[in-house]
Parts: sequence; C-alpha cells; structure tokens
Amino acid sequence: MLKIYGTSTDTSILMTYLSSYIFPSSNREIISHLVLGVSLGGHAAWQCLFHDPRVSAAIIVIGCPDYFSLMSDRARLSKLPSWTESSPPGRHFLGSPDFPAGLLKSVKMYDPAAMMLGKPDRPVREVVKEVPSVTEQARLLPLMRSTVQGKRILNLSGAADKLVPYKCGQAFIEYLKRAVAPGSWFSEGLYLEDLQFEAVGHQMSPAMVEQTFRFIADTLLQIGDIPISITSKI
Repeated sequence: MLKIYGTSTDTSILMTYLSSYIFPSSNREIISHLVLGVSLGGHAAWQCLFHDPRVSAAIIVIGCPDYFSLMSDRARLSKLPSWTESSPPGRHFLGSPDFPAGLLKSVKMYDPAAMMLGKPDRPVREVVKEVPSVTEQARLLPLMRSTVQGKRILNLSGAADKLVPYKCGQAFIEYLKRAVAPGSWFSEGLYLEDLQFEAVGHQMSPAMVEQTFRFIADTLLQIGDIPISITSKI
C-alpha cells in the first residue's frame, strides 16, 4: 500500500511543478492532467484519480481499485494461517498481524473501494448489488462529486491475469457502473469504460495499446477544438 500511495503522491507533486519546467518563460498553465499506469502504476492511477482534482482522466492497465480484495485473494492463494485458521476462511485476515489495524486505517483513507465502501463486513460482491440507502447516499454523493465527477476512466484488464485478477476489482467497478447508469443515484457525469482482453495475462497487450491511443485522442477532443490525428501501426 505504501508503494501505491507513494507513487500517487509523487505523481501529484510532479503535476504541481510540471508547468514551471515545460513553460519556464511563459505564463501558460496546465489545467488538466491524464494519468496512465500499468500494474502497480495502475493501482496508483486509481488513487490519483480519486485524490487529485487536477486529474480529469485515467487509463488503468492491469491495476486494481480494491486493495482489500486483492490482498485477501493473495492471502487465500498463499494459504496464510491468518486466512486458513478461521471459519469461514479469511474471517479474521483483515486486522490480523498479516494485515494489521494500522494498514486497515491507511487503506480506508486512500483506497478507492475502501473510501466508498469501508472495510467489508461481508463479501463486497453482495454489498455492491444493493442500491445505497438514503442515509448512505447522503454520505456517498459529496464523496463522488469531490473525487470522480466529470472525469473519464478507461480500465483495461487481462482475462488471464493471475497476478492482478480482474475479479478483485470487478465488484467495485460494477458498483461504479451501476451508480452512473441513466436514472441511477449518481448521474452527474462520470465516464467509465471497462474492457477485458481474452487470453491476456499480466501485461499490456498490443490491443490495449490501441485502446489507449484511442481513449487519449477522445479525451483530448473533450477538452476543446483540438485537431488530432492518431493512427496506430501496432
């Protein structure tokens, strides 16, 4: 988690000083940023998107927005005693020495899924299927407005990825999709594309690169009347 948060923070610091290096003799300003991250960089891109208002779009490649789910899956696969020695398995993993209370607190502060849903007392896949109550919407709406309103997301995943399986972030991504669906409880402007690529593992495939080029061009066109012509030869 420290590496993810550190990468996100470093990116924000870079954005703060970037214009002074690009435009040292001009009063021009950079008013919008797009982040792209792969693997751990993809995890960090999710955090950049949620924590830095200057980021208007993100391309996440084989990254995950749900640290609880990702680490729980790895604990299960590693057969840690903190996972196996409970009934049902994993009941006491979160909060154990393998995932201590201090880490729980940090994850709730910075991880997108944890910010929205908190520490799951039951499987996230069950929680996210429910429409938030009026009380819960009162908590979530200001959070959504301050983090993702008006932003664009392209999430690219490998269907055969065993290191960062799509299933670990799927419940939260589906939660966002339902939240922003027409007529749903948050119809205030979040654009989300979620693409999986068959037979692709933990890598950025040529097809993912093509989708990245396409999304960047589309995003730039959203900013204003910018003449853009991009032809991918990959």
